[in-house]
Amino acid sequence: MQSIDCGEAHRELRLQPTGGGTTHTFGVHLRWRIVFRDAPYVIMVLVGSCLAGDTSPYAQYPFAKYPARHYKGKPATPRLITPTQHEFRTVIRRGVLKGPNFAGHYTVVEWGCGSNCIVYAVVDAIAGAVYDKGLPNPNEGYPCGLLYRRDSDLFVVEQSTTIQSKCEPSLYVWRGSQFEPLR
Repeated sequence: MQSIDCGEAHRELRLQPTGGGTTHTFGVHLRWRIVFRDAPYVIMVLVGSCLAGDTSPYAQYPFAKYPARHYKGKPATPRLITPTQHEFRTVIRRGVLKGPNFAGHYTVVEWGCGSNCIVYAVVDAIAGAVYDKGLPNPNEGYPCGLLYRRDSDLFVVEQSTTIQSKCEPSLYVWRGSQFEPLR
């Protein structure tokens, strides 16, 4: 396995090499297995994507305006209290093992709930508290995705009215146990 990081791209790029072969999916930490004959094609596309500049969806949002401190300790075991938290205990526990990815010491754990549906929880890596109630709903329309960074308290929910329409953002700031909408 080989890994290349082109920043914090949220979208996926799917490539179908000429002459058949496998479809490769590249996401946030671009991991793939390449057949030798596909390597030059894939490398060319990746280098072009990395050099394209601020094409990342993150570039259009003011993440730097809402800085967060990094937590370097070991993530606490999630404290599962509600029936919903117990129902999704495996995905929550596995997500926390990856470490904080939001607002310094929090982990946003995402999982699917069927076609065009996103469910998530926010877990405190220090205290183990799990927040899954009162979160912004990405499923009011067609969910385009959630955007967040470890070094920022800003949280973006992108959604559209249909699969073909433009994704519109809703911005929130994390206040330690809940989100506050930005106007």
